[in-house]
Amino acid sequence: MNGGGATTGTTAPTATHGRTITYEPGLDGLRAVSVAGVLFFHACATSGLDRWFRGGNLGVSVFFTLSGFLITTLLLTEHHRDGRVDLGRFWTRRIRRLVPASLTVVVAVTLLSTTSWFDLRRADAWAALASVTNWHVITGGEARLLQTIVGPLGPTWSLGVEEQAYLVLGFGAWWATRLARPARAVAIGAGAVVVVSVVVANVVSTWSPRLEFGTDVRAAEIAVGCLLAVALRERRAWIDAHARVLDLAGAAALAAMVVAFLTAGTAPWLLRGGHAALALVWAVAITSVLAHGRVHRSLALVPFVAVGRWSYSLYLVHWPVFLVLSPERTGIDGVALVAVKIAVATAVAVALHLLVEQPLRASTASTRTTVTAWLATSVAAGVLAAVVLA
Repeated sequence: MNGGGATTGTTAPTATHGRTITYEPGLDGLRAVSVAGVLFFHACATSGLDRWFRGGNLGVSVFFTLSGFLITTLLLTEHHRDGRVDLGRFWTRRIRRLVPASLTVVVAVTLLSTTSWFDLRRADAWAALASVTNWHVITGGEARLLQTIVGPLGPTWSLGVEEQAYLVLGFGAWWATRLARPARAVAIGAGAVVVVSVVVANVVSTWSPRLEFGTDVRAAEIAVGCLLAVALRERRAWIDAHARVLDLAGAAALAAMVVAFLTAGTAPWLLRGGHAALALVWAVAITSVLAHGRVHRSLALVPFVAVGRWSYSLYLVHWPVFLVLSPERTGIDGVALVAVKIAVATAVAVALHLLVEQPLRASTASTRTTVTAWLATSVAAGVLAAVVLA
């Protein structure tokens, strides 16, 4: 869960450290709140506290909307600055940002599945490597649903949704920049996605996993972020003029987010367009951060920013760590076990972030080298899974 896999920022271009959009620490803070919801949801569910943080899974929804906002902002800003969108550079950035950490986790889980810690199927590893875990869960049906989604790589379903969306969004933005009004074309396309996604959610199936994990159904949350990026583009003066109102709205949105994380659970209405409706709340929170008021200052506190920067690695490692630290292995349960799980997952995530994610993200290798390395290492990991796993 990467919250965009892009530089966190507003719509203002800057050349600082190679960024194309200005860094906004408050958005990293929003990432922290989102990933905390997911972590506490899963930690409590595996520690005998399944009634706590019942809606923490909605943290994934926040990341979807933030991803749509950041990626669209980045692409439109690049077009404004350079007069075009360089898809090669776009995909190179995505690979460097997402692949090293996720590939490391897949390989580690594969190797550890030779022990009693995990029971990973080779098909689950292959799906994670190909970024299609969400569809793998759906096509597996009821018989394999729990084995896959509760398996050590189950949470990679949301990464699959985002990366599939990046594919569509990248080509969509590239095509839009060939029209007279690119931003308008992106807005029309994103609006159509929201409508179609909500309609599909109400007609395609009655099976909950299809409605929860399908890219077509969850695309509305990402598209709302795209619409927000277009709406706020070159609106700095408007944001400043309404900063106080936006700050109050953002505080209300954050409060609603926390309430949802605590209580929402897996209510049926969420699967029938409710996720798209909540994306509007997440959009208000994002806009409020850009107003640089109290919401921004609160989310820009050092602990929030740090957790936000670790959020991708945290999301990748937390579930395998939680499965290892079971009540049977640790001899504890409840709040104490939740604390241990969060602490250990954070330590592992920080190591992954510092040793793998950040160094390779900063690589200056060419597009050809990056793509070749990605394909070669992914194939090698797939072969490893074929040999090691049953």
